[in-house]
Amino acid sequence: MKIAIFSDTFPPQINGVSNVVYRSSIALARRGHDVRIFTVGCSEKDNPKILFADAPGGRASVVFLPSIPFWGYSGERITLPLGFAMNKIRKFRPDVIHTHTPFGVGWEAVFAAKMLKIPLFGTHHTFYDHYLKLIHLDYNLVKIFSWRYTVAYYNRCDVILSPSQSLAEVLKSYGVVRSLKILPNSINTDFFHPIVDGALQKKSKNTSTIAGQTLIYIGRVSYEKSIDIIIRALAAALQNLSHLQLIIVGDGPARIDLEKLTRDLGVETNVRFLGFCRGSDLLEVLWRGDIFLTASKSENMPISILEAMAAGLPIIGVDALGVPEIVKDGLNGFIVAPDNPDLMAQKIVELAGNNDLRNNFASASRELALNYAEDKITWLLEDIYQNK
Repeated sequence: MKIAIFSDTFPPQINGVSNVVYRSSIALARRGHDVRIFTVGCSEKDNPKILFADAPGGRASVVFLPSIPFWGYSGERITLPLGFAMNKIRKFRPDVIHTHTPFGVGWEAVFAAKMLKIPLFGTHHTFYDHYLKLIHLDYNLVKIFSWRYTVAYYNRCDVILSPSQSLAEVLKSYGVVRSLKILPNSINTDFFHPIVDGALQKKSKNTSTIAGQTLIYIGRVSYEKSIDIIIRALAAALQNLSHLQLIIVGDGPARIDLEKLTRDLGVETNVRFLGFCRGSDLLEVLWRGDIFLTASKSENMPISILEAMAAGLPIIGVDALGVPEIVKDGLNGFIVAPDNPDLMAQKIVELAGNNDLRNNFASASRELALNYAEDKITWLLEDIYQNK
């Protein structure tokens, strides 16, 4: 098949949606499809040159559309939906168009599908109203408009895909009437795997050497991720386990405030902000960890949790949105009430101090993660394309 994919975010941007689009494109190309990604243009020095080095030659390529800086978020760019992709789509003649974002590039997908009568598939990845604080528009009226806009966009698709049941139910409640299917996010379970004996010695200035004592968070360091709850939970747990260490992987606008919080709570020596990690560096961080934490109430189906599960980590998350769909309380981790650092601290202490429980959760995490293997999810996506 010829598949045109539209997304307003793509590497070198680092976020869950860009990761999903990139990995999905590679997986489709490996299965023999001709994939073309349309996305926001960036400066020439940032345009990736070898994005598809691990995909079949010529089967996947990127088209960068003209863009301008986005006023609401430093470093981001947007494409105005002025038909920049139309001629390229006409020449490519795709069998399907798949849009991943309802913004400028996404509207290019809608226009092309309508004009050229090509089936349009749309994945809705996240709860956009949770991100309004980042652009100083966190008001109820704006949230209502955000959902109406989102629903109006996706009702233009022939088929809507949602990674989680929780998001699908919300979409229906706000008025989505098109065919809606669940397609989980996928991960590379061959790359992300549990540590093999002898592959890594747990000796590093970045981590503790005591089993069960290293906590990991991976993701955007932003306010909607509630990382402050994790830091407060760490401070409470340190009253029982004095050697606990928290490693925060990622970056974002909340980092300065969170660094100040660690100083205010007196735990700055127990927290390390590593910034962004990719590839083997990210896998090594997971291998050095004992427990993965998230306190975010805005997650749909976070790739970071799936990768941590694939690497064999037990998870502590919160009872909100899509997290309980992938973290099974008492099987591969614990689900706690949101915004409750004391309760999270109790679970940290319980899990960190029990090797058998931690190992059982770790094995279950790996088994559950295999349900999200790229080959399996890509096969499901192909089936959706062919049987809409």
